[in-house]
Amino acid sequence: MNNTQTALSTDDYLDLYLLAKELKDKSWQQEILAALKAQQSRSFEEKQSALVQEIWEDFKQLNEDISFTYRLIQEEPTNEQFQAKLRHLRERRITLSRELYLAKKQYVEHAQ
Repeated sequence: MNNTQTALSTDDYLDLYLLAKELKDKSWQQEILAALKAQQSRSFEEKQSALVQEIWEDFKQLNEDISFTYRLIQEEPTNEQFQAKLRHLRERRITLSRELYLAKKQYVEHAQ
């Protein structure tokens, strides 16, 4: 969208729809509904894309934390605190993997 275009809000579309209904212009009503659905679809896709990106960033940071904890364990193999931290990080990575899978799945299903 360039600088001269202005995006309509959902309320704007609904107002236009009511006007088209009052004017009994069925084709304009259908155009407005199609535009509103497209706007909602873009909004969902943008949110899902941002969610997937956020999960990926968390996942990358988590992998760095796991790598760092492995190095600590190599230096002190008997340290239970490091072992517990590593278990916690691994569990978190499994959870993030599931979240990422579900977010991507929802994005793909919505795009179809």
